[in-house]
Amino acid sequence: MPLQLLLLQIQAAGVTINEVFTFPTNMPGEPDLTGVRVLEVTGETVTFARVDSLGGNRIIVPLDKIVAVDYPPFTQ
Repeated sequence: MPLQLLLLQIQAAGVTINEVFTFPTNMPGEPDLTGVRVLEVTGETVTFARVDSLGGNRIIVPLDKIVAVDYPPFTQ
């Protein structure tokens, strides 16, 4: 399944993603994509928000930088 479609389904289901794995960045430990929800998916990026944040912590990641997504089972 294409990543963009998977993320749209996760967003529609309201599932909290356990962790999103990305290619390494030049800032060790960044971005921290543990316990996030999908806010928006575009043709090139996805916007995540940490579940434990009050909405001020949005992280935009290019789709081509995402290696894997660890999410719990959900019904579509």
